[in-house]
Amino acid sequence: MTLRPHGRTPGGKQRWACRTHTRGSDMACYQTTNPDAPLRTKGAFQEQKRPQQVIPKRKLGGNVFVITWAQNATPVNEPFFKALLAYCDHNSAELVVIPGRYKNPTSRWSSSQANDEIWAPELVPYLFNQRRALNKNLHLIGDIKIQPTATSPLTGFEGITHAESGIFGHPKLQLKTVPTPQNALPKILTTTGAVTRANYTDTRVGKTGEFHHIAGAVVVEVESAKVFHLRHINYSTRHQGFIDLGRAYYADGRVHAAPPAEAVIFGDAHWRFADPVVVAATFDQLLPELRPKQLVWHDLMDSYAVSPHHAGNPFVLYAKHKAGFNNVRDEVQSTITWMLQKGKGYHNIIIPSNHDDMLRRWVVREDWKEDPVNAEFYLETALAMLRSTRMGDTGAETLDPFQRLVEAREADNVQCVPLNGSYVIAGIECALHGDKGPNGVRGSIKNLRRIGPKVVIGHSHSPGIDEGAYQIGTMTRLKAEYTGPVGSWLNTHCSIDGFGKRHLHTCIKGAFFMRR
Repeated sequence: MTLRPHGRTPGGKQRWACRTHTRGSDMACYQTTNPDAPLRTKGAFQEQKRPQQVIPKRKLGGNVFVITWAQNATPVNEPFFKALLAYCDHNSAELVVIPGRYKNPTSRWSSSQANDEIWAPELVPYLFNQRRALNKNLHLIGDIKIQPTATSPLTGFEGITHAESGIFGHPKLQLKTVPTPQNALPKILTTTGAVTRANYTDTRVGKTGEFHHIAGAVVVEVESAKVFHLRHINYSTRHQGFIDLGRAYYADGRVHAAPPAEAVIFGDAHWRFADPVVVAATFDQLLPELRPKQLVWHDLMDSYAVSPHHAGNPFVLYAKHKAGFNNVRDEVQSTITWMLQKGKGYHNIIIPSNHDDMLRRWVVREDWKEDPVNAEFYLETALAMLRSTRMGDTGAETLDPFQRLVEAREADNVQCVPLNGSYVIAGIECALHGDKGPNGVRGSIKNLRRIGPKVVIGHSHSPGIDEGAYQIGTMTRLKAEYTGPVGSWLNTHCSIDGFGKRHLHTCIKGAFFMRR
């Protein structure tokens, strides 16, 4: 299609014409020198000036930022906006609103405004459309407008921030970690959620975008030139406010005392290799702040003594022998003792996980006659499994030996979720470790994000948020004997707050949030 000069408008602007041939017709359409102006048919051409809002450059100061996104020509979510202002005032934070657009002539609010470059007037002082380094390891990406209906808004941006983490404005909440060399922390990419109301078309794509629209924001605490802490604000429509951390919630433009968290789901524990720094920060800083009712444990035991990955490697077997790490009974009982000590005063939930299940696999796989160190424990465990085995409705059933040993301690504050069982907290399924997916396939955040209920999963050690799924990280150090030179692990837990909203909490340099 070629544009040709076609006179001038009454305002003196050059008018351009293109000719499009359709069946039995010869229709001309016109547009002005503004390349974004809509094409209009001959005879109905009228110059219309689209409202354009100039967003002045602004400087960002301070070390606490609340970052969200706003759609053009769309009303603000007033209760959420007031709560954000109260939060910023109470925490000496700076509100940053990334302007976005939704180009669709049938969006809900006035079709004549669908492409207008204007934003709600109360948001204008907070708009920010630049790219800015908040510190040496975190960039705010305010100059990229991602279509609000994008299914995976972070796709393709893995390298755009180089080695630094990045925050992108978008109404769908998504978080992913990008692997980096082991001498550096993995980079985090995240979207923000929105401060404007849901404004989408009634098409399939529009309705899907509306379903995933989140009233939310990102809180960034810049602790130093290299260290930052990042977490999400997740607004509760029912409560007309939100909780950040555990002591306060914000609603009606005011600050209120927050209810305790429903639960904290720990990153995979792997006792024996849990990082003491992360454990200390978890129990000394995070839990006193959140005051959770329940603790949920994934991969509680590392099962290093019975790891199938060591078979045939005499050097690893020798190292285990010298360190006493080949004693299975000792690892099992020490793991349970550690959990009981750390979980004292809380209701503890143990999720069936692949590392805990290595004990059962060891009994099935190994020959006790070739392992004098563990022969007695092996035979005790095998006998208990044998006596419990029966034929059920769907096939053979045998008890889980690790859960049997946990329950043998008779702790009234510990509950083991059975294999393939369910444990729901505030409407969120928490019994899925993440190693197994639908219909027996390998599990992942991608194939567990759309199973119906919201879920919190573990297993990969790489935190993430994708639609209905939140994924935790690990309590261990960020590299192990089996990891390669590049990794995406982080020390990340997930909390379910008193309003039933989920939050990821990542430990950086021994802290989950900026020390007060």
